[in-house]
Amino acid sequence: MRRSNSNALLALASALLAASATAVAQVVAPATPAPSSPVQATDTLVDALTCRTAAGDIAGLLARLRRERPGEFAQTERQYSTPKMDLYRLDTPVDAWGNEGDAVVITDNRVLLLVEAPIDTASMRLEQSLADSREAPLSGALDDLHALVVYAGEHPGMQQRTLIGCEYRMPGLSLLTHPDDAWRTPTP
Repeated sequence: MRRSNSNALLALASALLAASATAVAQVVAPATPAPSSPVQATDTLVDALTCRTAAGDIAGLLARLRRERPGEFAQTERQYSTPKMDLYRLDTPVDAWGNEGDAVVITDNRVLLLVEAPIDTASMRLEQSLADSREAPLSGALDDLHALVVYAGEHPGMQQRTLIGCEYRMPGLSLLTHPDDAWRTPTP
């Protein structure tokens, strides 16, 4: 009787050992390694504001913004006629050139952030941002086709504010020309 009891205990011990080895193997199995460097998403709007949009990609900017940020670029908050400008309100403020704002102005050849600060303050932040930048002197961002622009807002609703962003110097460029905006094009 002792012998059969001993065999039963041995069988039970073997079964427990096998089960625990399986559980340990499941716990000890290596996890999938994390990527060595985080993947950084690009932000089309911030790239356009900071002159980082390539010449070949700028023409379709408004269509891309409408796809990527449909709630923000589907409808203008305000339109100006001289010069032609559309003001869009953002859900979340963005940072460009050391300044933060939640309104973007798009003209035929400019993408601008409307900053709640007078031009002196916005310019000081810009200069500090450029001094702190690891990319100084902004190689590749500013060239014959891309220019940093800063000026005081003069239109209704823009007084005491500053417009800061990028001017795209390309003949015939009109960032505001889009099939959805056909009403803007005069018909003969």
